Amino acid sequence: MPVPPRAAPTRTERGAAHERVRLLRNWWAEQDSAALYDALAQRARDSRRRGIYLELAAAERRHAAFWEGRLRAAGHGIPPFHVSPRTRFLIALVRWLGGAFVLPSVIVREMRDREGYSGQSDADSAGLAAEEQGHAALLRTATDRAFGNNLRAAILGANDGLTSVFCLIMGVAGGGAATATVVLAGLAGLVSGAGAMAMGEWLSVTNAGELERSLADRATEDERVAGPRTALLAAVFSFLLFAFGGIVPLLPVCVLPPPARIAGSALLSLAALFVLGVATSLFNARSPLYSGLRQTAIGAATAAVTYLAGHLFAVLTAGRF
Repeated sequence: MPVPPRAAPTRTERGAAHERVRLLRNWWAEQDSAALYDALAQRARDSRRRGIYLELAAAERRHAAFWEGRLRAAGHGIPPFHVSPRTRFLIALVRWLGGAFVLPSVIVREMRDREGYSGQSDADSAGLAAEEQGHAALLRTATDRAFGNNLRAAILGANDGLTSVFCLIMGVAGGGAATATVVLAGLAGLVSGAGAMAMGEWLSVTNAGELERSLADRATEDERVAGPRTALLAAVFSFLLFAFGGIVPLLPVCVLPPPARIAGSALLSLAALFVLGVATSLFNARSPLYSGLRQTAIGAATAAVTYLAGHLFAVLTAGRF
């Protein structure tokens, strides 16, 4: 006997399903946040920060209870909770590197939750959006902003070195240059780029410090000594970060067999770009997979354009140089 076709869901049924997804998503996000704050509290070095994190974890559980009540009132069951992959990743970073490493990501996450709640009438009426904004403000009192800025600068500096040298190598290889020429170009790009980054950082810090001291009534001897030292440290830091990124595409060209050098450089560079993209997810509230794939795609496209430009140059100038 043939089975009659199942009727398409009505508008009411679709609306109920959409509402269930919304409530579950909100409930899950609050539970996730509570788990992360528990991990931060366990790793906190002082009682003040531990108290802040425990307070935030309790607030997130209150929010989760609100959404659980909404789910039950609508006749929906509550599924078992499992920490999301992104939060597991952040918790692992907390355990390995400390809470300060992930706090910039948590602040961005709280601001995103506030924006997500702003369009939901039940969340607005319950004051959840305002509380999420308060959480972000409270976190800023517990975080070391300088650490977050330094971490962001470190990721961007390594990315600059990696992308610059990777594209330079691909451009020269696209022009059909010999291996020695490719290595020389990559090494020159690494050293010159790192040097330029270091000089730019030194000038930036030095000029800012000199301006600040000139506006003050007088500078102490410690301030006069600390200024050049800080500028030097910033320059060395920038040099090393750029060089650290730049060595990634250069190393395979130096050590692999000739047929595998360019392909090896491209593969290692793309893998490193993915890792750096995952690292940027700490600051952009995107998933690690999305951030990693986006970074890889942009780097691959840039290198491909550079390779084609080098190849086109070689074709147009054949026999002229």
